[in-house]
Amino acid sequence: MGLIDKKLMRKLWEDFVYRRHLNPLVKTDIQEAWLRSRDHGVNPHVQSATQLLSSEELAELQQQKQELMWISLPLMENLYSFVKGSSFLVILCDEKGWLMKTLGEEETLELADKIKFIDGASWSEEAMGANAIGTCIAINSPIQVWASEHYTEACHPWTCSAAPIHDASGELIGVLNMSGPVEKVHPHTLGMVVSTAAAIEKQLQIIEKTRGNAMMKSLLEATTDTLSEGMIIIDTAGKILKTNEILHRIICKKEHELVGKDINEIFDNGFFQEIGASKANVIDQEIKLKISGSDRQARVLITSKGIFQHKKKIGKLLTIKEIHKVRQMINQFSGNQAKVTFRDIVGENEKIRKVELEAIAAARSDSNVLLTGESGTGKDIFAQAIHNESDRRYKPFIAINCGGIPRDLLGSELFGYEDGAFTGARRGGTPGKFELGEGGTIFLDEIAEMSLEMQVLLLRVLQDKEVVRIGGYKVVPVNVRIIAATNKNLREEVEKGNFREDLFFRLNVIPLTLPPLRERRDDIPRLAEYFIEKLAMRIGKTPLKVEPSFYDALQQYEWPGNVRELQNILERAIVKGDGNKLVPGDLPAELFGDASFLAKEELPIKDEIKKQALMQSIEMCEGNYSRAARHLGISRSTLYRQMERYGVSKLR
Repeated sequence: MGLIDKKLMRKLWEDFVYRRHLNPLVKTDIQEAWLRSRDHGVNPHVQSATQLLSSEELAELQQQKQELMWISLPLMENLYSFVKGSSFLVILCDEKGWLMKTLGEEETLELADKIKFIDGASWSEEAMGANAIGTCIAINSPIQVWASEHYTEACHPWTCSAAPIHDASGELIGVLNMSGPVEKVHPHTLGMVVSTAAAIEKQLQIIEKTRGNAMMKSLLEATTDTLSEGMIIIDTAGKILKTNEILHRIICKKEHELVGKDINEIFDNGFFQEIGASKANVIDQEIKLKISGSDRQARVLITSKGIFQHKKKIGKLLTIKEIHKVRQMINQFSGNQAKVTFRDIVGENEKIRKVELEAIAAARSDSNVLLTGESGTGKDIFAQAIHNESDRRYKPFIAINCGGIPRDLLGSELFGYEDGAFTGARRGGTPGKFELGEGGTIFLDEIAEMSLEMQVLLLRVLQDKEVVRIGGYKVVPVNVRIIAATNKNLREEVEKGNFREDLFFRLNVIPLTLPPLRERRDDIPRLAEYFIEKLAMRIGKTPLKVEPSFYDALQQYEWPGNVRELQNILERAIVKGDGNKLVPGDLPAELFGDASFLAKEELPIKDEIKKQALMQSIEMCEGNYSRAARHLGISRSTLYRQMERYGVSKLR
């Protein structure tokens, strides 16, 4: 089961803490952890860790675990490099839940210090109840614990992912944990922790098998080849001493072609001459890597750090990260992923099914798609589904609302900018969405709102498949698929001079028009049932029954706001309803017409709906029948006749 609503999770926690009630919505592992926490006598309202080692005891523990820490630290630093700047901590613990080493930014470490989430603190279940570290130890398995899934309130603002670390014999010897703000929860976080813990275990196994001099060589090989970036070690003269498999793949050269050579023989970049002479370290400098004797180039981030022995510099370590891998990680953490598939689209109406089949066919090509239709018809949903059905499904899906971003900022948002391009520009510049979306899909919503100046730049990108950052001169090749959407008639906008004709033809390769909800009334009950189930669970009103006349009332309305309006109206009705049943009286008055449907006997509306409308209007007007009649657009005498006809009693 995926994550549920934060407020609902808090309620489920309160149900257990105050009323000893375990709701089946709570994950099984968490249920069992809560029960153990209660049996341990843990105070759920504690605000910080209660068991702390002295500095001497912590130093002794770290000495005992020296080998585990020595192996883990480089991989922890590698893991932390992916989440640096996102308020995450990376933590190593022993098998009893004592924190031994924490990596993080100063501001996040200060927050952790407030709850004593620090080196030397115990975060076992016995000490702090259900939490990722303690529960991981208890079940000897990876786990992610989020918000109020934690047993103690101290941890409710956090999301934590932990994985066990075993030695070569399978004995539990530690835990690797990553913790951050609750709103940044992401399933990929646990996967990253599990992968790093596995790499640590792999190196532990190598050490166990290869003690002595052979062990040190094997350890170096395993360490470098489990890194996610390329690595080069050079001596002070620039001679290459060691490389890893990732580097070989990036530059398409084998180890024997590199080791022993001068680094300037391998690369044509002047950068390598500069770092050989420089004493300063370089951190994530972006360059286009040029390999000697080859046309191959790669855009990378390079970091260089000095290597010292007895305080004397003996060489440098260069790490090389491929730009597209870095951006892929950024996209995962920033949520640039499509969540909806065609299986999630609700409806059996002939018109929507026809569009869906056309969209599935479009997904199998790489052509640009133009989605049109009224506001609220689900153009964004179809865009995500097309992406997830395409060969680009594992690449980024980036949505841009062209009408929601100021015109002056849209260019930098799409194309990026260089350092100093304009006042307020971020130091070092930043890539635009076209670069971040490499290999994936860019969804341009409200494309008709894009200015003519920006249309020219977009047309150039579509024609040349490359971008130039604002304020820059370097040409960056891009490979993205465009899906555009609008609720306007773009042909008319072209005729009015508001939209470029050449850009229209570029976008309108595969046109798809989504039908309004009033043209697929037979789908309204299906959509309503789907939304009611989801909304009731989120709001905490389950199970919820629905009167058939409730669906009948929904089918009479014109739905100018389409599916989006239907969802909003249903949420309002669920919140407003007193019991566990939805009836027409829970719907707002505008659904029953802006004039007198009561006076139009030919309308196919059931008597129960009319009765509910009468009762609702009279209640809204607090028994003032003249006001109720005006509200319904009928005379007072007609109101009395309708009340008598439908059995509505006068208020006393």
